[in-house]
Amino acid sequence: MLNELEEMGLTAAEAKTYLALLELGSTSAGPLIKKAELHRATVYDALKRLQEKGLASTVLVRKTRKFNAALPETLLRLEEDKVRRLKELLPKLEELAKSRNKKQGVWVYQGRRGIRTVMDAILDNLNPNGEYLDFGVSGKFREVMGAYWDLWQSIKKERGIKAKCIFSSKLKSNSRFLKDYFGDYRFHPARYESPTDTMIYNDTVVLFIWTGDPPIAVVIKNRENAEGYRKQFYMMWEFADRP
Repeated sequence: MLNELEEMGLTAAEAKTYLALLELGSTSAGPLIKKAELHRATVYDALKRLQEKGLASTVLVRKTRKFNAALPETLLRLEEDKVRRLKELLPKLEELAKSRNKKQGVWVYQGRRGIRTVMDAILDNLNPNGEYLDFGVSGKFREVMGAYWDLWQSIKKERGIKAKCIFSSKLKSNSRFLKDYFGDYRFHPARYESPTDTMIYNDTVVLFIWTGDPPIAVVIKNRENAEGYRKQFYMMWEFADRP
């Protein structure tokens, strides 16, 4: 029974003291301490907490303090009180969750160093086994960022990060690029090529403007916006050419 009482929120000392009280009935401290097999101070401390929880009471009988256990059904009332308090707390907790989900913002990063900050953050947010979607890919990430592109691909592979990219058909002839890229890919006609590489992950969309001087990354954190871009991606993915 000790384990069950502890699962209901009593400490080990409280559970032992309560069970001893139930067995002894109205009792003074001495027999209770002996029955509970606990240190005197531990029993008094447990009694205090049991009284606060309504599981024990005390009365003075001929100048002797006697202790009594509350009826076991009181435990049921305690559980009902916990459920009631949790129900009262739930709306506040749900509001906190909603406010977290509503967090949004737009940040702009410039230059290779700024873009590397963005790319590192993507790896961290998707580690491990995350996934991102990317369209408008023309190969300029590798042109602008050089060896970092290769490092980024190797880290993706190491962390099991999945990718779906829609490349410009111009990259079909770039066997080295396709070999070094880690993930699934398809192609769109070169006439639709864009200077902006659009990446979607979690609740975030990142627009990479590689032709900017310096190159720019615009990070947009908004769940609804990300879902909208994600739908656009899969519409294009459906009609894109397979390798």
